[in-house]
Amino acid sequence: MTHIHPYIRYAQALLVVENHLGSISEISLNHITEEIRNGLNAFCVTPVEDYEKKKTIKYRFAGEKNNAKNYKFLASNIISSDMQASKLYKSAEDFLKDAKELNCSCGGLTMSSMPIVGEFCSFSEKNVGRGKPACSVYEQGLALVTTLTMTKPCLQDRISFSNVCIIPDIPLEEMIDFIKLFKRMRIQQLENDLMIGNVVENKGNYEPKRPKIFQGNFPNPPRSSSMGSIALLGAIGEMAKESEFSALAQRVLDSLKDATFYMIQYGNASTYTYNHYVVELAKKSKLKSIVDSIYYSELYNEKRTSKSTEYQKFDLTTSRFLLLFNPSFFSSFLSFRGEYPTQIELLLITYFTKMAKIDPNVVSSAKSLGRWLNQTAYFAAKNEVGNNNWDEIRKAKAKVLVELESSIFSAKSGDALIAQAVTRAGRLSNLDAPESATLFMEKTASGELELENAKNLLIAFSRIKNKKESEAQPKEVSQELGEFELKNENLSNI
Repeated sequence: MTHIHPYIRYAQALLVVENHLGSISEISLNHITEEIRNGLNAFCVTPVEDYEKKKTIKYRFAGEKNNAKNYKFLASNIISSDMQASKLYKSAEDFLKDAKELNCSCGGLTMSSMPIVGEFCSFSEKNVGRGKPACSVYEQGLALVTTLTMTKPCLQDRISFSNVCIIPDIPLEEMIDFIKLFKRMRIQQLENDLMIGNVVENKGNYEPKRPKIFQGNFPNPPRSSSMGSIALLGAIGEMAKESEFSALAQRVLDSLKDATFYMIQYGNASTYTYNHYVVELAKKSKLKSIVDSIYYSELYNEKRTSKSTEYQKFDLTTSRFLLLFNPSFFSSFLSFRGEYPTQIELLLITYFTKMAKIDPNVVSSAKSLGRWLNQTAYFAAKNEVGNNNWDEIRKAKAKVLVELESSIFSAKSGDALIAQAVTRAGRLSNLDAPESATLFMEKTASGELELENAKNLLIAFSRIKNKKESEAQPKEVSQELGEFELKNENLSNI
């Protein structure tokens, strides 16, 4: 093969790491079959104790076929669908039984070995034919290794209920570094409570949910599966703080700049790249806290639940913004009206100074004015509600912020923007804007700062919740969050 698909290259690098090989030329049939057996030994997760009248349940990996009706869930590292998993299991067993020579033809690669192989993959100079792409035993074995191994970043998409793995398209030596670091991350994460799942009681019936490892098998997995790719980068960045692995983590992060990543599930694959500035945030170990905190953003007049379509759209849009970090996706991110935790401040500063190329002093001044607008909205809401009913305060504050944003959006010039926003907030608070906001107001009123940038700056920073309010407000996280629900489809053949 003149070009090795990253899915195959990942298996090559993994076998080099696991068997301490000097090069891929040393990979033997025995190395491949042993790794396939390891994958089959962790094909599903199953409860290890009785779950009746329990709130949580512990799971273990098991070397048997999945059966969701009996709560034997297909492990999140197995890249197949529930319905097709039995074909993968059989394909792996057949390979272990029949494979004799690495260079022999296997007759054709199927989706039961490699999840992104389709029927129309048979090519010649004359036509595109219906058939399976020809491959060797070696290539089929490597495909099975990647499909089955636990040693790859993976999680379950909580919208499609599909297992997804994340594979970088980087050179072999860099892939080896990536796997070495991920192995350490995985060991570190498995020391936590990833194999614990919730148990839900409904009218005396107890139903165990999938364990936490389905959120991601790397440190600090995201609460929203849409954030999986960016959360992985944040987790790698955290390894840079550990002296023993700092140099390795820095090398891996450098290799990921401009690299294409594949997010692969059964029958589908998508690609993405990390923006250079987002990688730099990871290298400084700043990205993890940003990703963690984004989950606690609050859209106006809507609470987050596992079934909220608006939050699902927000998470997906935010993930794309963090990956691509460009004006188009920033506008999409900003189109969801809501408040952000204070940790988002660094992300906004990075975007405005690095991507929008705005003077950092002007950004800092805009941040001061935005903070004042948010505090004004909070105190106006408290005065209106007159008690500590947080639901009522949040609704009243959202109403004020929406009014302020509308006045900012509607401004036709820089001086009109300042007059409308500051005048409205001043009437609500009976206070003047902070002196530290002077530079932003001067640059905006004079037109030196582009009107669109001025609007974006003020709106974005006015949405960051002030620290005093954050400390006073109790965090209410729905019990639904973090639980994995079974598909309401036919499970009889799983």
